[in-house]
Amino acid sequence: PPPRPGQGEYECWCATPTTRPVSMATLLRRADSLTGRAFLRRLSAAFGWRYVAACILAYGVNQGMGEKFVFGARQYYLLDDIGMTSAEYGRVAGFSHIPWQLKSLFGLLSDTVPLGGLHRAPYMLIAGVLGLFALGMLTALPAATVSAPLAGFLLLLTNVNFAMPDVMIDATVAERAKVRPELGAALQALCWGSLGVAGVPAGVVKGYLIEWYGARLLFGLAIFAALAVMVPPLGGWLGETRRAAARRKG
Repeated sequence: PPPRPGQGEYECWCATPTTRPVSMATLLRRADSLTGRAFLRRLSAAFGWRYVAACILAYGVNQGMGEKFVFGARQYYLLDDIGMTSAEYGRVAGFSHIPWQLKSLFGLLSDTVPLGGLHRAPYMLIAGVLGLFALGMLTALPAATVSAPLAGFLLLLTNVNFAMPDVMIDATVAERAKVRPELGAALQALCWGSLGVAGVPAGVVKGYLIEWYGARLLFGLAIFAALAVMVPPLGGWLGETRRAAARRKG
């Protein structure tokens, strides 16, 4: 109910029989939190908007959208366009997933072998370049000219593009969670939330796109995901410092 006369300026109040009155300002703040803006602002204030964007590009755009497109197109491309048998398809699909089994190796390599004094950004950039090359080839080459071994090799490179940035971002999340442990769960929520938010619409439209335009269009769309994952390392959004220079000073 509105305030009685003499109680001050009138505000807009909302209430139900079982709850206390809530001001419009409080409702707006709650709506802001539901849209995720407050969540993103809190992480940006703690880690910088560039790092938050890097997580979204790696998990949301590259994995959420790019992986959905590639995995959705793979079966139709190999079976229908190239004409593989089910047995050949199983072997090629299994071979192409090897990078996901090597995630621990990617992490160990980036921890122990810095490139140019940086541990994460160069590996993320290499993964994006490999994905860009492989997806460009899968899009441009006529299916009749692609053999089973070549298709398997190119699909393996696309999985390097998905798996290696996943490891690099996970490593940076762990590093920041040590500094701000109260925000560790929020960083994980950012990564996995981005994956789901971007992956759902990609999963919805991929079937229609394959039906209307063919599997190679999805490979072409995934090129933009590979380009997106190259932005953070090129822009220095991971916030790394060159370790080699620090050692020389010491």
